[in-house]
Amino acid sequence: MLIDCHTHILAMGLNEEFAVKFNRQALLCVYRAQGLLPSHRLPTEEEWQKCNQSFQQADPNQLLKDYAEFDKVVILGFSPHWFEDLGLGGTTDSTGVTGVAGPPHPEKCNDYIAALVKQQPDKLIGFASVNPNYKGPKAAVKELERAICDLKLHGLKLYPTYQHWSPDDRDLAFPIFEKAQELGIPVTVHMAGSTVTSAPLKFSKPMLLDDVGNEFRSLRLIIAHMGLPWVDEAKYLLTKHANFYGDLSYFNGSIDRETLYRFLLSCKPYFVPLQKLFFGSDYPAYDHKALVKMLRTVNCEAERLGTARIPENEIEGILGDNFAKVMNLSE
Repeated sequence: MLIDCHTHILAMGLNEEFAVKFNRQALLCVYRAQGLLPSHRLPTEEEWQKCNQSFQQADPNQLLKDYAEFDKVVILGFSPHWFEDLGLGGTTDSTGVTGVAGPPHPEKCNDYIAALVKQQPDKLIGFASVNPNYKGPKAAVKELERAICDLKLHGLKLYPTYQHWSPDDRDLAFPIFEKAQELGIPVTVHMAGSTVTSAPLKFSKPMLLDDVGNEFRSLRLIIAHMGLPWVDEAKYLLTKHANFYGDLSYFNGSIDRETLYRFLLSCKPYFVPLQKLFFGSDYPAYDHKALVKMLRTVNCEAERLGTARIPENEIEGILGDNFAKVMNLSE
């Protein structure tokens, strides 16, 4: 199977003003690295306009066209959060494409994801999202139960870095992990740095999941973005915890093919089978087709370097079969 386990859809926030501010924070370093914006000062509005930014919501119909050759695509919700310098953000349907009634609002993020899955049940897999810092952990647990039991979503995405809470917080976070384990769903956790200024890096470190793995040993937990930049830390958590897995999104878009090859080659000496890795793209931020090609041609680096090849069946496993097995899609 060919599966992307990490994509985003719809809009991030109630209006274009939020989207512009959020994405400019996130993308400033990207455009600077590309030489499109100055690094010695903040850009002018005229300089920003030359970057050809688009802050329109990610269109579900375009996603379906872009993923025509994929068997499954996971679409992730982003639960509501008050960003201190930006305002209220979260997954929002600003064009009414989902058909969810009423004015758009991030509090409906799980309803939006569920509505899209209902439109394309054979293609899309929906992951809910909750934020214990929004209305408290009890409300988050209640919303998670609604999203899984009533809306029929199949997993959970958490954003501790963006939402200012720690995964090892026994009061805020553990009730959510406990409910997810009870419901038997997988949980993907954003465990990577963020270029959004207000997102504290201290909540990004993969080691914060160690107590979670010890406390909730039946919980299937996916470390998103392979913990970038703390990749070795994330890798060792996959070594230690039987039900921990790694999602390659963002990490694979930040490296070249040789670095990807060397990473894959390094996993088994860490006692991490490649069956624990899942392909993800962070669509629409990255070109998913280019990332698939990079993974499928990774053994060109083995030939160039005269080193061991990555077994082709293990590469295909990363591209979908591994995730399908963990999600019980192949049974």
